Amino acid sequence: MTATFDRARLKAYRALGQNSNHSAALPGFLYSDTTVFNEERDRIFEHAWQWIAHESDLPQPGYFVTGEVAGEPVFVVRQKDGTIGAFYNVCQHRAHQIVRGKGHVRGKLVCPYHAWSYNLDGSLAASRFTKNMPEFDPADFGLSPVRVETALGFVFVNLDDQAPSLQQQYGDMFADMAATLPWLGELVVNADLSSEGDGWEGATLAANWKVLAENCLECYHCGPAHPDLVDLIDMKTYSCTTHGDWLKSYGKIKKPDNSAYHVDPNEPVQEAIFWHMWPNIEFSILPGSKAIGAFRFNPMDAENTAMNSIMLTVPGEGIAPDRLTYRWDVLWPEDKTLCMSVHKGLKSKGYRQGRFVTDPNHLDVSEHAVHYFQQLYARAMEI
Repeated sequence: MTATFDRARLKAYRALGQNSNHSAALPGFLYSDTTVFNEERDRIFEHAWQWIAHESDLPQPGYFVTGEVAGEPVFVVRQKDGTIGAFYNVCQHRAHQIVRGKGHVRGKLVCPYHAWSYNLDGSLAASRFTKNMPEFDPADFGLSPVRVETALGFVFVNLDDQAPSLQQQYGDMFADMAATLPWLGELVVNADLSSEGDGWEGATLAANWKVLAENCLECYHCGPAHPDLVDLIDMKTYSCTTHGDWLKSYGKIKKPDNSAYHVDPNEPVQEAIFWHMWPNIEFSILPGSKAIGAFRFNPMDAENTAMNSIMLTVPGEGIAPDRLTYRWDVLWPEDKTLCMSVHKGLKSKGYRQGRFVTDPNHLDVSEHAVHYFQQLYARAMEI
């Protein structure tokens, strides 16, 4: 474990309270300090389930998808027996990454550096000019495995072999998603939509990952900052509920004709729902056709977050252009600008600690879920 951050700094701030009505927010330095970020990797992300792909990305043996978890390169691959394996994306010869992006190999995974090759189960298949080397046993040079599990077609990995299983930790969330979205099994990854928009696939947000997570867990900002969203969604029906290691935000459509985009009353989705999976994963649906987005706020360092996303739709179908325009050209730029400004403000000498706005008579604007998220964070960081 890396060196811990200086907890003595916390003495200068009010502590996070158990009751959101009386609690101060976390200190701003927790969002930009490098030693805090390093400890987050150790305490949170090295033990957290992270989605890497969807099973439809891996239709046959040899298909693979790469990713990064807690700074570690990993990949998942469909094996010959049809199961999905996961491995650190590191050749056992000289540590070069074996595969990049997503794609398909025929039978063998070949490192592009010195052409060591591996079977789909991670075992070493061939290593050039090593037959006459003393005490060289190919069995000693298989790829290092990573724990992998699936839920609702999503493929998750965890660097911690001792962590609770995916079902133990989030089973009730997946059950809720399945019950709410009975058509979820019909969907597959839409490659044309999974890298849409400025700031998502492979790009970065200049803000701490917690800033974005907290932004997604309250709609107090929706009225001032998302005028089209509050014309699309009836804020009187909007609320966020907390459930163990996950949270759920829900709101019904306000009217078919609104300033965001038109929604026919006969379309299958007539609500907006966001499932937040601690610490940094979001599943979301918006009114309209059968589609779901999966988003992972992958922390790169204390002040930058890599945005990874996939969009699932019915095979052969897409999403109406006006809805894509709203999601990527209106809603996301609004949130992106907010998060960058908040991150900068959290670093300012002029910022003290804020308070959570929690009004039981106005659940649409309540920030109790942000307080709940910060409690999960404080517990994981032991602060």
